[in-house]
Amino acid sequence: MRKAAFLFPGQGAQVVGMGRSIAERFPDSRRLLDRAECILGMSLRKVMFEGPQASLDDDFTAQAAVYAASCLVVDLMESQGIRAAAIAPYSSGLYAAAYAAGVVDFETGLNLMTEADRCIREVSQDGAMGVILGLSGPEVEKLRTGMDGWAEVSILNTRHQTIVSGDSAGIDEILRRAMLAEALKTDVLSASAPYHCSLLKPADAKLAETVSRAPLKDPHTPVFSYIDCQPMTRSEQMAMMFSSQLGNPVNWVGVVEELARRELTPFVEIGPSQMLGRSVRWIHRPATVLYTDTADALEQTLESLLRSQR
Repeated sequence: MRKAAFLFPGQGAQVVGMGRSIAERFPDSRRLLDRAECILGMSLRKVMFEGPQASLDDDFTAQAAVYAASCLVVDLMESQGIRAAAIAPYSSGLYAAAYAAGVVDFETGLNLMTEADRCIREVSQDGAMGVILGLSGPEVEKLRTGMDGWAEVSILNTRHQTIVSGDSAGIDEILRRAMLAEALKTDVLSASAPYHCSLLKPADAKLAETVSRAPLKDPHTPVFSYIDCQPMTRSEQMAMMFSSQLGNPVNWVGVVEELARRELTPFVEIGPSQMLGRSVRWIHRPATVLYTDTADALEQTLESLLRSQR
């Protein structure tokens, strides 16, 4: 089946208990978790199922957990003959999206994620991220004028929810300025690096060396870039995306608008949360969004997608 757009969340989608009901109802899916633990040398399943949340919120652990939970759902979809018409990753959801599109196998995706984390740790210094509610990206951009610290618009979640990344002083200052500009709310995010900010371009350069040696294949399903919002259909495009993901902003608003313009619906959030689905509804109110965060939700989504192709 090729109709729906599959959406892949990244860090921030993690929650204690993620994937547990699916692994219990679909026992074969546990093999993927076994493989993840073997590759990583850590008890990923335990922290996913039991927490504590503080351990799950570690940057790399969160990304690996969301990757594994998302790939698990992809395999279950494939076993029912369901493939998307389009794939759209959000931030580190790029790795699971590449797996879903056949660009990487499970091990390669996880190894690339591990390498990205290593590159970030090598170059990252004083990094932080924050969220601003009630101001658009262009409005936040104007607040940067004359700042002493460094802050950039890094993610456009909706038209009025903007993520900023930079150094700690810059994030504190831009969040302060946002409240003076009548933002509804601001908050510092629990990220240890300034993701999707030019401060991480040196990490991209390091990661590019590993990506150049990775066995990437052409995607069997178009993967929409969150940088230019256009579909990627060749392995060379995916390699460029992997090599520029850390230091470039995420235009999630543009991705959703492009998918809606092409009538690539319904939207199906693949993985352990409903984070992207909520943002989709804020960006494109008529959108139908299906979820896979629990075994019940997954079965309902499978039934809906299978029924639509009869």
